[in-house]
Amino acid sequence: MRFHAIIFDLFGTLVDDFVSSTGPMNAELLTALDVPREPFMQHWRKTSEMRTIGEFQTVEASIEHVCTTIGEQVTAEQMAKAVEIRLKYIRRALEPRADALPTLRQLKDDGYKIGLLSNCSIEIPILWPETPFADFFHSTVFSSRERLKKPELSIYQLACDRLGMTPEACLYVADGENFELAAAAQVGLRPVLIRNPSPDRRSGMLREAEEWEDAVISNLPEILSFVRAG
Repeated sequence: MRFHAIIFDLFGTLVDDFVSSTGPMNAELLTALDVPREPFMQHWRKTSEMRTIGEFQTVEASIEHVCTTIGEQVTAEQMAKAVEIRLKYIRRALEPRADALPTLRQLKDDGYKIGLLSNCSIEIPILWPETPFADFFHSTVFSSRERLKKPELSIYQLACDRLGMTPEACLYVADGENFELAAAAQVGLRPVLIRNPSPDRRSGMLREAEEWEDAVISNLPEILSFVRAG
């Protein structure tokens, strides 16, 4: 059938992975908060899942949770500085890949609905309206806002519903993290892997991409030919 909508993953698809920025960001965070490195980082890593599924609806809440857990109190000034640092680095991480905006512009000009489906912490939906992406998307689904995450099937259906589309009318374009493509197919979307190996990816996170034998593109503009072919 002809596709009427394209739903994109964010990190590793429209923007580069964030992994390479975490070291400098964490170093600045620790300096701003003046807390011991190992206890803070140990518990910060433990909150990754909590941040992704929206346990913290503000940046302050996630930082405060870790500080309280390790028995550290921080001043309002320290907290404000830490939040500023987080947003600074994540704002940089939301810089579009060179071919992202031209591809989105062409898809929109061609009349396709465009959606986003991202597993992410609360900083992403907070910053999203100020990104160059905002005007191109008809709908967005952020795990931290919905309190669901890929590969839970219901979040894919939600992304389709937000566009007013059936799953069968939607492509899902992603880099294959945590078996997100197979889940999309199970709901009825047509999954397309964007294959862009990065040395920064954590071991095992892209195992689906390594094993994928279905539709593949190597850059975003290739999706234009894919959707026009139907």
